[in-house]
Amino acid sequence: MNKMSMDMNSLVEMAKNRFAENEKRRKTNYNEKVQLRRNTVQSMIIRGKTQWEIAENLGVSQPTVSRDIQWLRSVAKKELKDKLEKKFPEEYHRYLVGIDEVLRHTWDIALSGFTDEKIRLDALQFVIDCFKHKMDVIMNPPILKSNNTVKQFKRKGRFDADSTRDSDNSFTRNQKEIKKNQLEK
Repeated sequence: MNKMSMDMNSLVEMAKNRFAENEKRRKTNYNEKVQLRRNTVQSMIIRGKTQWEIAENLGVSQPTVSRDIQWLRSVAKKELKDKLEKKFPEEYHRYLVGIDEVLRHTWDIALSGFTDEKIRLDALQFVIDCFKHKMDVIMNPPILKSNNTVKQFKRKGRFDADSTRDSDNSFTRNQKEIKKNQLEK
């Protein structure tokens, strides 16, 4: 009788384990299917499909698609918030450090005795422009608004998108001229 009760207990235990494994597999399959559906919903939304079109294509109801979209928005909102809180300050700091690096290099050019006067004056003008830009960035940092959007930098003078390219090119040309002059001497 004792042996029979042990066999029954082990059979019951095995049945419980199988049930738990099947339940786990079923939940995993369900979660994978939901994730696949949400990825498809996101892809179709990007392509301009309506909720009704998506629902018909996936064989689900429009409210299911609506809930998927709400879930996707909440995930995107959380990811954006994390990026703004964690990554943005680091990038802002790197930006300021980069300006400092450009300033150090430009000062080297402006103070080198091997460059002609025009190149040195251009380098000094670029130093002044860098300081103005850095001050503008410090005084007008991007500010997070209540709806988690970022206010754009105020751009003036040489640091507009088009003129930055021009000044970068002239700066690069100046560097090449300096090296050429140094080699000639």
